[in-house]
Amino acid sequence: MAAPVMAALAASVALGYFVIAIVVAPRIRMPSASDRLVLAIRGAAIAFFIGCGATHVHIFLHAVGANGPAQPVEAHEIFFHSAQAIGAWLFIIGAVMRLELHVVPSPQRAELRAAVEEQRQLADSATKRASQDELTGLARRWRFDEELERQVALARRDDTPGTVLLVDVDDLKQINDTMGHQAGDAALRHVAAAIHEQIRASDFAGRIGGDEFAIILTAAGGDDAAAAARIIAAATRPSPAGEPGTSVSAGSAPISGFVSPADILRCADAALYTAKRNGGNCHVGSEIAPATIA
Repeated sequence: MAAPVMAALAASVALGYFVIAIVVAPRIRMPSASDRLVLAIRGAAIAFFIGCGATHVHIFLHAVGANGPAQPVEAHEIFFHSAQAIGAWLFIIGAVMRLELHVVPSPQRAELRAAVEEQRQLADSATKRASQDELTGLARRWRFDEELERQVALARRDDTPGTVLLVDVDDLKQINDTMGHQAGDAALRHVAAAIHEQIRASDFAGRIGGDEFAIILTAAGGDDAAAAARIIAAATRPSPAGEPGTSVSAGSAPISGFVSPADILRCADAALYTAKRNGGNCHVGSEIAPATIA
């Protein structure tokens, strides 16, 4: 009687170890560990439990007499293998239930995932609203400043060229005074649409003041004058809604990894005011002043 019991226990333990090696070990998670360390631990666990399972297959074969006469079974062996079988299967059940291996579908888990995804979408939507100017749809000032700091860091690390282009609506106060603030808002939306239409997907545009827009032309090199000309021409054209075009002035400065974002904006702003003093509806480029470490 002992031999069949021993064979059943050995088979159960072997099966349990193989299940652990195939189902549980590959799903070991260690949030604070590197990917390589997790892979190494998973591989070691898989090899260990496969070895344990193979050992108990060998014990099973001896118990049924497949490798010669059946070996006599001692009581302590049955006790030991019973404990191993119970431990292995309790480990499997606990892993499936506690470690979220998704072996057994869970309605509660699905509801939790849906709730987490909904919260993530709400957070993304709130972040987008907070970073987007309501009137023009372009980025707000703080978001533009973040992007400019990132571009300066990239320029310092990779020597990546770029340009900051400032665009200002000419005579917006006169439009507001003579035609009303709704007309002024329409002019701002028209200029924002012209900017959005003319820049590339890799560029970045924001509204940084009442009538002032800022654009980061990534890897622009010497194309800032051409980009400014396109934006000025697009802003001057009447809008599809029939509203008159709006004159704008532009000033630019190159992005340097060794000049602070504030100094880059200062140089572009100085060029912009030169363009306005020249009568507006034109672009003036600026060279960066002596390097200041950002």
